[in-house]
Amino acid sequence: MGQLWINAGLVSEVNQDTDEVRQALHALAASTVEEAGCIKFEVLQHQDNPSRFTLWEHWVNSDALSAHFNTVHTLAYLDRNLTKVTYIEKLTCVTYKEE
Repeated sequence: MGQLWINAGLVSEVNQDTDEVRQALHALAASTVEEAGCIKFEVLQHQDNPSRFTLWEHWVNSDALSAHFNTVHTLAYLDRNLTKVTYIEKLTCVTYKEE
């Protein structure tokens, strides 16, 4: 089972304050990068539509990503219903050399 890259799109739920969403995603990222199986977890905000965000994630494997969804910080973020997922792409890198 190899490394896994994720590209995911999020959009703020209707009537959610964009600053609150950005701060919550920042906190989620700060906790997520401390997870044992997380290599990278970046949150990007769209310049042309600030209510949209893109997550760039890199995990040691799909089990690490699955475990991420059972962590306290992820469950707490999801429980707030600040965003909805618009797409998820599970990717394999063809130029990255695993050590």
